[in-house]
Amino acid sequence: MRFFSKLSTLFSQKFFWQTNSVVFNAVFSLFTLFVYNKIFFEKLWDIYPSSTFVSLLILVLFLLMNVACALLFWKHTTKPLAIIFTILNASVFYFMYVYHVAFDKVMLLNVLETDVQEALALLNWDMLLMFLFLAVLPSWIIYKTEIRYSSFGREVVKKLVVILVAVLVSAAIIASGYKETAQFLRNNKPIKYLLVPVNYVSAVISVSKKMLKSRPKELIKIGADATLSPYWNNNAKPNLFVFVVGETARAANFSLNGYEKPTNEPLMPFETNLFSFQNVASCGTSTAVSLPCMFSADGRKDFDKSESEYSENLLDVVQRAGYKVWWRGNVTGCKGICSRVESQMLCKKNTCFDDILIDGFAERVSLENRDMFVVLHQLGSHGPTYYKRYPKSAEKFVPNCATERLDKCSREEITNVYDNTIYYTSQNLADLIQKLQTLSSKYNTFMLYVSDHGESLGENNIYLHAAPYMIAPEEQIKVPMLVWFNDEFAQTFKINRSCLKSKLSQEFSHDNLFHSFLGLMGVKTSAYDVKYDIFASCQQK
Repeated sequence: MRFFSKLSTLFSQKFFWQTNSVVFNAVFSLFTLFVYNKIFFEKLWDIYPSSTFVSLLILVLFLLMNVACALLFWKHTTKPLAIIFTILNASVFYFMYVYHVAFDKVMLLNVLETDVQEALALLNWDMLLMFLFLAVLPSWIIYKTEIRYSSFGREVVKKLVVILVAVLVSAAIIASGYKETAQFLRNNKPIKYLLVPVNYVSAVISVSKKMLKSRPKELIKIGADATLSPYWNNNAKPNLFVFVVGETARAANFSLNGYEKPTNEPLMPFETNLFSFQNVASCGTSTAVSLPCMFSADGRKDFDKSESEYSENLLDVVQRAGYKVWWRGNVTGCKGICSRVESQMLCKKNTCFDDILIDGFAERVSLENRDMFVVLHQLGSHGPTYYKRYPKSAEKFVPNCATERLDKCSREEITNVYDNTIYYTSQNLADLIQKLQTLSSKYNTFMLYVSDHGESLGENNIYLHAAPYMIAPEEQIKVPMLVWFNDEFAQTFKINRSCLKSKLSQEFSHDNLFHSFLGLMGVKTSAYDVKYDIFASCQQK
């Protein structure tokens, strides 16, 4: 009773800690550096096990954080900013700690474009508990701290002294070991993506700059000269091209590419007419970047996410040439890609299986009886709630991880639940191919499937995706790509199957999609570049 009485008295006080602004800034800097940077320090020790160098680097970081606090924290801004930073620090640290992801501008874009359903899927009791201790409690302590300030003039002088001392000491430390420091910074630039709050502050600044850039007054046209110039003869049937955009599927877990578990078993009946490209790289490591890039005429190196929504893409060019374009999504939004074509966002509840994309597909296509380009955007293998991405009938691999807290599961359980999502994707593609076969009496039918990016399943203790591209593991970049067409299509479009099979192990990427579709579909435009067309060298046009 005595303990609770003292505790009650403590919390009833207006303030239970008194300090001056200089001490508060120092304590806040220490707290931020050592509480929210576990991942950073682990990586730092792995890269550079020298205790002297690491200790000096930590001292420099502490001094520079003090400088930042001196510049930002004033009488009326200290508590609001300190609480905001504490909440943001805790939020970023949680996802870095649990999933071992880095945080850069791409990750920020991924967060900003995450819909409510995806956000809710990440919520769990462990997250709330960690948020309570690392965000709510420290914020309450900040709120209940009395920070004593001198007159404005004296505060300015104190801040200048702190900044001067911190800068001089930091400069002396860096200068004394300049070669070692320069080598470390030059060889380990990506480590900044692990340093809280430097990583997300840099991301916010970078994204803000792009958002504030002047926008084009008019939509930038791509392939304005596009026309349909059929190179096939004696064919009265219209064409049906289906582009299936997969989600978070990685090439390494496709049995068609040599994976030991039969994740593509449902596709085996169609193996004769199925081509699996085994060395395909994604444009990015997140949907926010990869999806618009896949449809862009620009390659990965020239693609600018901030400008993509103000520029036409593959759908606009194909539609201009005369194809009926139809987008069906089991994922909220299309990142602006489908804003000028007919589109449907099908799922009206928290989560829908991808078979919703096939429902009513053949019936609608049969009514059109014209050249069509259909995009089916899957939910696929999106994590961390892999167990919610497939029905019980697709649960072929057990035991599996039935929680979004991947750190609570074994590698076997994580791999199994992920492989079940791939198995279900295979079922979904097999059902689509059957539909296309039934439609082959009315259409020349063709399907291309490719994932937007891959996924880490715990390799090197990294999970999920959206790692900075320059340091992203291969699991997040290498994606599966499947092509299916029947014998009649091959004959009509004059495709040499043996030639195409010889390309299955060659290096391709999302850069090839724009030009490969235009070339195969007979769309003539100056935007087309034959050297990026996967099929061109295997056709006799």
